[in-house]
Amino acid sequence: MKANLLALLLVALVVPAGGCRKAPRPQPNAPVGRKVQRSQDHLQRALDTLSRYDEFDPQKGLLQAAYHLNRWAEGIGDEDGWQPDATLRRLPEPFRSSAQVVDLDKRQYTLEDMRFVREAYWMRDLGNWIARQPTPAGFEQWLADVKKAQGEQQAYELGLALRLFDWTIRNVQLVKLPPYPTIPAGPASKPGEQPPRSPPEQAIAGPGYTAFPWQTLLFGMGDSWQRARVFTLLARQHQLDVVMLAFEDPLATPRLRPWLPAALLDDQLYLFDTELGLPIPGPDGAGIATLRQVRKDAELLRSLDVGQEHPYAAARAKLDSLVALIDAAPLALSRRMKLIEANLPSRTPLVLTLDAARLADRVGKCEGVGRAELWIVPWETCLYQAALDARMETDPALLGLKLQRDWVFNGMHPLMQGRQRHFRGLFENEDQKDGGKALYLRTRLPDSVINQMETSPETQAELGIVRGRENEQEWKIRLQLQKGIAVQVKHNATYWLGLIHEDTGNYDAAVSWLKRTLDTKENNAWKAGARYNLARVYEAQGELEQARKLLLLDDSPQRHGNLLRARLLRKRLEAKP
Repeated sequence: MKANLLALLLVALVVPAGGCRKAPRPQPNAPVGRKVQRSQDHLQRALDTLSRYDEFDPQKGLLQAAYHLNRWAEGIGDEDGWQPDATLRRLPEPFRSSAQVVDLDKRQYTLEDMRFVREAYWMRDLGNWIARQPTPAGFEQWLADVKKAQGEQQAYELGLALRLFDWTIRNVQLVKLPPYPTIPAGPASKPGEQPPRSPPEQAIAGPGYTAFPWQTLLFGMGDSWQRARVFTLLARQHQLDVVMLAFEDPLATPRLRPWLPAALLDDQLYLFDTELGLPIPGPDGAGIATLRQVRKDAELLRSLDVGQEHPYAAARAKLDSLVALIDAAPLALSRRMKLIEANLPSRTPLVLTLDAARLADRVGKCEGVGRAELWIVPWETCLYQAALDARMETDPALLGLKLQRDWVFNGMHPLMQGRQRHFRGLFENEDQKDGGKALYLRTRLPDSVINQMETSPETQAELGIVRGRENEQEWKIRLQLQKGIAVQVKHNATYWLGLIHEDTGNYDAAVSWLKRTLDTKENNAWKAGARYNLARVYEAQGELEQARKLLLLDDSPQRHGNLLRARLLRKRLEAKP
């Protein structure tokens, strides 16, 4: 019912009110300038709502922004100069003829458009305060050498890319990259029949496409491709181009096998591995390797082997003709986003679009790159999410996920507010507004309250848990699910408090909160991230042996990279007097 109501509200945003009635004629004496000003006021109100995302109810705020943008779009002319990006012609079927491409030139703004703009604001605000953080340890001398040899701008951009990558690795806990799902082949399609639906269209989970980048940020977990997407979009807000390098395998499904993201600076591709959680080390283990360097010296990649248990697969691959995959979600190539971006006030830098053809031309000239094309994972993500939303309305197995989204992340829950203040770097209370720390603390319900959620009507009333038309069994199942969500919310808040203290250099407090996560007896999804970040805190404190021991204990999907980091720490210990 709720989804149907939202659908009706969404239709109201893009269909003129009043059904078939004619729109009222403009007043003949109304000055044109006043009409233009009213239109600009609508744009400003939409941008104000979207940029102050931590102050509004997410659903209501996005609906309000869409309303104002549609009113604004009514007042601008049709001749805006937008043309479809040339890279769209190289999209594989069925994407090239899909509704996603057909809708690119539409001017009506939807709720999904607003989530995309909000994602850009999150990436921008997050990147702004990350850019002010210190350079990750071990790269200072290398960046100084780059500055001398290649100039201050090159050194600055490499340092910025390092900070954005390092924050992504510390804050997006790695989950195992799933294989691309295989679905039984059906009978050959007859003329006029629809082709079989792909796994994303059936909401079957696969690599990279199970979350939008804003969801990866919000939930703090992702596979290596999803990490790469977050890093790419953080960099994009700072005018840094990042592409995903891939190997081509005609016998595999899909035929392209993504490897790692690479930052394009001048004509060089600097390599960052989101599965290892490390940049690829350059010659003599210094700095960040470029694609040109690893093609020239195969030992740079072979040095990433950790015994026979963890070989580095790319070290055995041919690097002669890689494919550069460009992360351009459909909306980043749309007319709607181009209109907003072209009309932003000069004091509001925000990147909403990408000239994919220009980037393809630039990266295609790099040594070792055979061609560049659009990465289909952002397009598959749209298909998967649409299918998942439809399934959540009818599939009882997804009730827990639906409750979590509706109760926690689609309203003014303190965890949602705290997470958004976290993205803005607003950790402390100011101007009578709670900062991220206070909001996270507020969500940590006492165990005594959590334990009474299933049995105490008073506790249920205090938490706003109201029984609807469920029968007794359905009511008990929902209470069990909401108790589980309350436990998970507490785990999230505890872990994210540790990350805030780590980012702000309050290492003793970070150790305390991260240890709380590690010491929980019940199943806690954040233990791998807490162990890794605790090791990083010990490393920052100079306790290298403690950090090394923690990394050696790791059994997470990032184990290979953590063993490499432990090896680097051992070398630093051996180099000490």
